[in-house]
Amino acid sequence: MEEESRRQPRKNNPLSQMEDYFKSAPYNGLLSSIDSLFQQPMFKKTSIAVDLYETPNEWVVEAEIPGVSKENIKIEPMGDRLKIAIVDDRETEETNDVNNYYRRERMIEGVERVIQLPYTIKKNRTKAAYRNGVLTIRGPKEAKTSNQIDID
Repeated sequence: MEEESRRQPRKNNPLSQMEDYFKSAPYNGLLSSIDSLFQQPMFKKTSIAVDLYETPNEWVVEAEIPGVSKENIKIEPMGDRLKIAIVDDRETEETNDVNNYYRRERMIEGVERVIQLPYTIKKNRTKAAYRNGVLTIRGPKEAKTSNQIDID
């Protein structure tokens, strides 16, 4: 009996009233946005895992980047360094004529990694392939050249 007197009916419970209030329009969109935020992974991929190794004639970089389309991968040689960049831009649209709302979201995410190589990169002799989530870049072993400027 004592336990029943402590319980309040659902509609008189302040927490239930607050929940009902926020579930009603126009706050429903706000709550779904907050819910979707917490349903997404909190930590996105912020680095690209790479392996760098040599064969007798070439250097090889393998980067694990699953789930990315080939069009979103950019490779830029920079002397003896190699930059791998991933830019993912998405746009979603949603309409609901019954509840009379329209939602459009745009998101741009990116990550990049610069790999120092023990060789100079020759762009015209370097090849890249992307299969099964692994980017493989191969280039010939070219001795590093000095870019240092002599002082008179």
